Amino acid sequence: MKKICLIGGSGVLGKYFVKQLSKKNELHVADIGLKNSKKSKKLFTYYLDIENEKKVESFFEKNKKKPFEVLINNSAFTTEMAIKKKIKKDIFSSDVFDKTIKVNLKGVFLSCKNFIKYHHRKNIDQRVINISTMYALHGPHHSIYNNENFFSSISYSASKAGIVGMTKWLATKYAIENTNFNTISPAGVFNHQNKKFIKKYSELVPKKKMATQRQIYSAIDFLISKDADYVVGQDIFIDGGFSAW
Repeated sequence: MKKICLIGGSGVLGKYFVKQLSKKNELHVADIGLKNSKKSKKLFTYYLDIENEKKVESFFEKNKKKPFEVLINNSAFTTEMAIKKKIKKDIFSSDVFDKTIKVNLKGVFLSCKNFIKYHHRKNIDQRVINISTMYALHGPHHSIYNNENFFSSISYSASKAGIVGMTKWLATKYAIENTNFNTISPAGVFNHQNKKFIKKYSELVPKKKMATQRQIYSAIDFLISKDADYVVGQDIFIDGGFSAW
């Protein structure tokens, strides 16, 4: 049984990750949408604002007695969230850009920084998995978002591309100290989008369909396994072939 920390556990992927990871592991889930609670002997939840540097440090410090063996950074500020907050639908919005960078990039930086500071141990096998997107290194087909109530923002791609670079930097520094850093870049995940959008999106993917939560989780399941102990600094695309065109 591993001690795992999941940052970002209330979204469409996060909830599924919680369900799967808590089956055989001691799981600590932190999210701005959760409350401090002991759900069971193996599942703990915490309220955490990933933008607050002091709170992030405090979270990792309080849990340092028994270090995390796995850290998964899954928190993200998406365009759907921006719309819910009634931020103007504008691809060049400075407000959206600043918020996205603070959560998606700096938040992951703070998480990795304090994991290294309080939990890193050279004598145990540790893994860090940062969640990016296929749109970090591959541009979106903007036309499929026309007339939709969500959009692909420049800030989301920029923040997630930064995660890829940061992960590779950390991977090359800490691999020799028995901590492997890797990135997962998912495709669009089915979340009851309208049929018109699903059709437009699916035409761009060799598999001709959106991803499922299980398919994205499969990469996590592999990366935390013993079999992945020689996988270092990789950006693993789970995208149905989108990046292979």
